[in-house]
Amino acid sequence: MSDFLYSSKIKKLGQLTGLIHDIYQDDPPETTEFHGNWGSLAVSRNLYNGFQPFENNEHLVVVIGGPVLTYQNNDFLTGDKSNVGSLSLYERFNSENFKWDEDLSGPFTVLIVDKLNSKIQCITDLMLSIPVYKYVDKDLIALGTHIDALAKSCGQRDEIDKVSLTDFILNGVITFPYTAYKKLRQCYPAAIHEFDPNSKPVSELAPELYWEPMEKIDYKNIDEAARDLRKAVSVYISRVTEGMDKVASFLSGGEDSRVVAGMLPNHLKKEAFVFLDYMNREGKIAQKISKAYDLQLNIMFRKPGYYLNILPEASDLVGSGQQYLNAHTLGFHKECKLAEYDAVFGGFIANALLKGYDSRKNKLQKKLSAIYEFITVEEGHSKPVQSDFFKKNVLLEIDRRRSEFLSYLRKFRNNSLHEWFHNWPRSMGQANPGYLVNRRLFRIYEPFLSNEVIKLAAGTPMPWKLNRRLFHKAMRPYLKPAKWVPHGKGWLPYLSWWSNIPIRIFISACRRTGRLTGLITGYHGSWGERSRLLDSLNTEKILSSFGFEMNALEYVIQEPADIDKLTRKQQFNLLQTLYLLNRKTGEKKEVFFHAD
Repeated sequence: MSDFLYSSKIKKLGQLTGLIHDIYQDDPPETTEFHGNWGSLAVSRNLYNGFQPFENNEHLVVVIGGPVLTYQNNDFLTGDKSNVGSLSLYERFNSENFKWDEDLSGPFTVLIVDKLNSKIQCITDLMLSIPVYKYVDKDLIALGTHIDALAKSCGQRDEIDKVSLTDFILNGVITFPYTAYKKLRQCYPAAIHEFDPNSKPVSELAPELYWEPMEKIDYKNIDEAARDLRKAVSVYISRVTEGMDKVASFLSGGEDSRVVAGMLPNHLKKEAFVFLDYMNREGKIAQKISKAYDLQLNIMFRKPGYYLNILPEASDLVGSGQQYLNAHTLGFHKECKLAEYDAVFGGFIANALLKGYDSRKNKLQKKLSAIYEFITVEEGHSKPVQSDFFKKNVLLEIDRRRSEFLSYLRKFRNNSLHEWFHNWPRSMGQANPGYLVNRRLFRIYEPFLSNEVIKLAAGTPMPWKLNRRLFHKAMRPYLKPAKWVPHGKGWLPYLSWWSNIPIRIFISACRRTGRLTGLITGYHGSWGERSRLLDSLNTEKILSSFGFEMNALEYVIQEPADIDKLTRKQQFNLLQTLYLLNRKTGEKKEVFFHAD
């Protein structure tokens, strides 16, 4: 639940707290405020033990998220609401040996207030997994970890950037560094941002990047990289769990979750959770995996219409411009009492960082990916955005912004732009809001977001990642307990890519035949058949019910507005945008957010 709002202008007591509480539809978190000649700051309670704010006569230190401290043990993670970790970070920060990219691992944001000199420092993690937003005007500096709360705090709530909303509806993300508001921007990843609120006018120094994902190969061969990858993930999990006796993890029919399960220390009591629409192939595979890894499995079933029903609450949590559809745990977090575990482990982002899922592939390559993966060298994100739903001039502005972002990215990844387009920063990734929801609800730890894994992903060439070569070499020992348990897609993770070729071809043919003959029916994945929910909706009723909100988009939408010109995912993004525009008016409409 940890978020912060900072304003260089002193706010009335409780004003910033109220804005943080507005993020939540129920059970708002305990929030603490600090005030001084440097401004006002509100911080909601950090769920990660040991990282409550630390304050002395000189500094105020706020930590968002639960980074692993690599220079000491982390047994304080099982403690109470203390600031032991924040204090340790502060003491290390004042030493000569401190390095942001080495001493902290995993997602974090750190805010340091120099109370004596009225200076503000905001430090972001390696990939901006926890986005930080800023507003800098001639007499005001405002910072925050929630875009809508920040916009309200600095009087920018009505200054909507309609180009950014169009970008979000079409692409599921807003191009970095823009936001849903005209004058608010994202902070940079892996950067130290410094502000002087007392200068006239207020000033912001150029961000200092403490790490850059430079395009260079750090290893002589794939075996060296695999060895370091295995060590990096194992060490991260060990550091998190030292002193713990009970943890949870998310399970699926894939391979990433079983790797994490295999790395969890044997002394732990381990529970696993899988979320399904109904008992299907994914659930049956999860049952076999749980037995193989000695996990106590909890299978949870979604109610019909789950992904529509959670739209209001999930949209409020992630904020404008962040796709809510990946909030898979919302609601289940209470039913499963996930906040009671010292750690809940996921397998997020392994595909993107380590398996080349974001490499560019043409249609033929995608069809052949079951046999062999290879890439095209050139990137594809500079192609003009196409849509018959929005006006041409708006699409051209999105193209300009994407070109601007690609120019920035080219400084680091000239030959791998396509791969890193959605990874640097992670706020460009459509799945990142799932992590943002989780971190606000329980203590989620993602081993593949550890600093060493990120650096390794930046320092290894794409050919090593394709066909699971790097991942398989590194993680094969941890796949052995479920050696003969298939992936949800039918192949065997324990085997190499070439051993799986005949298996993939055979399974693909059988399943295609099964669907054609009716022997295989229903949905067999984890995340639900979200597209089918929209088939039952009256789109004309939706648009008429949100007439005022649609009018707010009239300068960007082609007339007449035909929602069928959008893809299913784009339609969900439009619904989310209409809801958030409605929230800005203060009138709550929920005419279609309760599916049967």
